[in-house]
Amino acid sequence: NKLNHSEATNGYTYISVLLKTGADQNQAETDIQSFFADKYAKNEKWQVTTYNMSSDMGVINTVINVVTVAISFIAAISLIVGGVGVMNIMLVSITERTKEIGIRKALGAKNKAIKQQFLIESVVLCLVGGIIGILIGILFGFILGKVAMLVINSPSITGIVVSVTFSLLIGVFFGSYPAKKAAKMEVIDALRYE
Repeated sequence: NKLNHSEATNGYTYISVLLKTGADQNQAETDIQSFFADKYAKNEKWQVTTYNMSSDMGVINTVINVVTVAISFIAAISLIVGGVGVMNIMLVSITERTKEIGIRKALGAKNKAIKQQFLIESVVLCLVGGIIGILIGILFGFILGKVAMLVINSPSITGIVVSVTFSLLIGVFFGSYPAKKAAKMEVIDALRYE
């Protein structure tokens, strides 16, 4: 065990005890209190209090867990809002390109090909947005690290892969409805659309 202490003008004000890995912290706390209580039992000015930093770690972990849940909730809402935005953009795109869809169908394009086209556009749109978001996150992390004079670790490859995967999934999920709508258009109605 390792001891650190701070000396006041007339004695010690505190002693820090660093336990070995695997030691029972509660038992050590009890032993330290009883040791000093026995040694200085006759000294009325002597008082011993112990403080275990593991209780702080419990509070810190609780706060971190709450913040993680809150950030996850905000991220989920952001993903849903972004997905709805992508769906609206794709629906507007389909409306503007109704004649194009009609011409493609008249030339023999299958419903599956039309659906694939708009689904790929949706996925590419989300993928580009995801990559831009990752690059902005890396840039802001680097700038914040320089400003705060902190050493920021390089971004984890796993985090980047998960982010890109989520972008793709959002593109597929929210692009499916517009793609199906485009594929179901009737050739005559699409060609007559103004």
